[in-house]
Amino acid sequence: MNTPNDAGTSSNNNVRLLYPLNVWALSFGCAVGWGAFMMPGNLFLPHAGPVGSILAIALGSITMLIIGANFCKLAQKYRDNGGFYAYVQQVMGHDHAFLAAWALIVTYLSIIWANATAVVVLVRFFFGDILQKGFHYQVAGFDVYAGEMITTWAVLIAFAFFSAYGGKAKRPIHTMMALLLFFGVVLLFCGVLAMSTNHASFYPAFDPDIGGTPTLQIFSMLMVTPWMFFGYESITHGGEEFRFPIQRTFPIIIGAVIAAFLAYSLPIAIAVIGRPPEFATWHDYLLALSHLQGFDSLPVFHGVESLLGPGGLALLAATVLAGIFTGVNGLYRGCSFLLQSMAKNKLLPDIFAQQAADGTPRKAVFLILLVSLPIPFLGRTAIVWLVDAITISGSIAYAYVSLCRYREAKAENSPSGKALGAAGFIISLFFFFCPIIPDLLLGSTLETESYLLLAVWSILGLIYYWYIFKHDEQERFGKSFSLCTVLLFLNFFSTALWLRQATITKIPLAQMGGYAPVHEVLNQNSSIQLVLIMLILLFMADIFTTMRRREHAMSKLVIAEQQASRTRRAYLSNMTHDIGLTMNAIMSYVKLARKSGEDYQDNTEGCPHNALDGLQQGLIHTDSISHYFLHLVKEMEKVDRIQSNTLELYSVPTDIRYNLKQVKDIFTTQMQDKNIDFMVYTAELENPYVYCDKNRLQRILLNLISLAYEFTPAGGSIAVTLAQKGFAYHIERTDSQRHFQLYADYELRIKDSGTGIPAEMSNDFVNSSDWEKLFKKIGPERSLAITKHLIKLFHGTVNIITEPGQGTEIIISLTLALAKQSAVPIHLEQETANLI
Repeated sequence: MNTPNDAGTSSNNNVRLLYPLNVWALSFGCAVGWGAFMMPGNLFLPHAGPVGSILAIALGSITMLIIGANFCKLAQKYRDNGGFYAYVQQVMGHDHAFLAAWALIVTYLSIIWANATAVVVLVRFFFGDILQKGFHYQVAGFDVYAGEMITTWAVLIAFAFFSAYGGKAKRPIHTMMALLLFFGVVLLFCGVLAMSTNHASFYPAFDPDIGGTPTLQIFSMLMVTPWMFFGYESITHGGEEFRFPIQRTFPIIIGAVIAAFLAYSLPIAIAVIGRPPEFATWHDYLLALSHLQGFDSLPVFHGVESLLGPGGLALLAATVLAGIFTGVNGLYRGCSFLLQSMAKNKLLPDIFAQQAADGTPRKAVFLILLVSLPIPFLGRTAIVWLVDAITISGSIAYAYVSLCRYREAKAENSPSGKALGAAGFIISLFFFFCPIIPDLLLGSTLETESYLLLAVWSILGLIYYWYIFKHDEQERFGKSFSLCTVLLFLNFFSTALWLRQATITKIPLAQMGGYAPVHEVLNQNSSIQLVLIMLILLFMADIFTTMRRREHAMSKLVIAEQQASRTRRAYLSNMTHDIGLTMNAIMSYVKLARKSGEDYQDNTEGCPHNALDGLQQGLIHTDSISHYFLHLVKEMEKVDRIQSNTLELYSVPTDIRYNLKQVKDIFTTQMQDKNIDFMVYTAELENPYVYCDKNRLQRILLNLISLAYEFTPAGGSIAVTLAQKGFAYHIERTDSQRHFQLYADYELRIKDSGTGIPAEMSNDFVNSSDWEKLFKKIGPERSLAITKHLIKLFHGTVNIITEPGQGTEIIISLTLALAKQSAVPIHLEQETANLI
């Protein structure tokens, strides 16, 4: 994602080709298309009259400015060609971003298909049956001819190649077409107004026949505002291409919305001003439309033809074609950038994330073309059913972007931002619910097929979300329960509305053919709904099951991480304690060496023998303890192993008495400071040379002696005894080959005269099979936890004999493999020659 900047600079200057006029042309051109010239006679005038319709469009323009202010603010912060999808992903996560993208895709594609198939309808009105060649069939009463299908394919393919390979030419051509669309509507209105002799053309201001007050008529038309303006937000798919500060986007949106208001309002005026003279009012003209043919059945076209003649009709045709061009070209562009952004986030194959040198996502453009090729087979009527439902999908996208604006403003503590975000969200909810609920508003009920297509769209979205969710290796999806709730609601709500509408439309059959035909239709529709519901429940159940499984795995992971964190803390705490002991020992022997050196310096007669002995002993002990200290430092690197039970012993040949000598060296000075009688005994060992991990054996002794030191008061005693129990014996081993190995049993005893280890601690240490549980404790228990684990690694046993006030004796039994004396390093033999 690019970082916002004031100048809009980029390393790829060939991509940044959009000036403010180009951006205005994109926004305005995508919002206004074929429908602006057809809807005055089909929708606006029959349901709200001229004044009511224009007032509704004006109010709708204001609501679009509120939503526009929201997405323009987000565009300043998240400059990404993904548009709404990118904003929702940044603010609300991948789950909600998917639904926003799904709503945008179906809306963009519907408008592309509607404008592409409108070319055929335009040719029918201007040139009659010139394209009605080849095979022929009907879809919902609309005649589909091979010639018209080929023409629609030609339009789709031509725009696809222009969008993919148009290069720098796309910018000026699209802008010229948008200017032609705007000025064409204005010139046609001015011409019709100048040539008309009708007076009081706008009377009646509202439709006198349709039920409801003028306010209800205005509100009914207001609720289809997303249908009129959708596409004006497509400039959010060009934020990375602006050659001007991003802060200027909202003024451009204002200009585009005003232009769109005029493009929808002026054709209404043309329709009522240019009505045929034989009709007293526009209302009488509308009542007769169903009986008229050709341009007479199209109020806008009839008004231009009757008042401006062939020249005006040619300008109208050019204006309509400009509206079709800007709509198809602009939404090809916007939808391709949306698909590219989705591909970058692994919602589509990676190939669709590629782009050409000029920044065009060509692979995504041709994906749109591929999806669009079957559309001509469905006929114009089926496309209109789908277009009727885009108010619903568009409202979802607007609701998401307004909610994102509210969240961002809340985080920034911006009262105005929160107000605009909340207003946009509430408005979008009205846009969603009011048109979709049958008979709530005047003329708002969709066709039965539109409800069915809405249900199919919802189910396809659920299936595609399920597919992405199941193949989400990074587990980015499935984190929002609210998204699943919305998907479930959309699917159940749309299928229920379709069944209701289908039932209502079939009830009149009972009056003509009795109950039997109605019963058959209801059974068929109920079966279809049952299948749809089963599909919905199947996919949702799998989604929820997978989410639950992931949550369970995540909970286990969190618990494991918490346990690992406690283990690390305990381990490092013990390690810190051990390092402190070794450092104290090193410092004491360094102090002894320094004192011996000072005695030598103060003696002018020469170096006394005892000073040299003290210096030598201090250095020897320091060197010995330093090796153990180095082992502790290296041991700290293995903290992850001890908590995952992967810690291993590294057995080397050693003199076991040497381990006791090193431990004695560490504690001697510390014991003297506390006035504790510290003794280390080795009985006559028949086999002192063994294979063992000497460092970890020292670690066991270090922890247990320090524990005895803690519980032994000043003036007490601590004794460490090493003894061999019995004679050496053979054990058969079968590693790579069969052989016998000598072993011997040894016993270590650490006895103190202290206060005694508490019984609970002693029981946990000896009896607990879960050594990790001991890490949850604090104090001496953590030292015992490490010791417990290390003894377990040695396959040894431990026992504690303790009574309050009577001291404690810890007994460790180990079985160790015997080594030859020649295998033990020479320095160990020298070190243990004068042992204890």
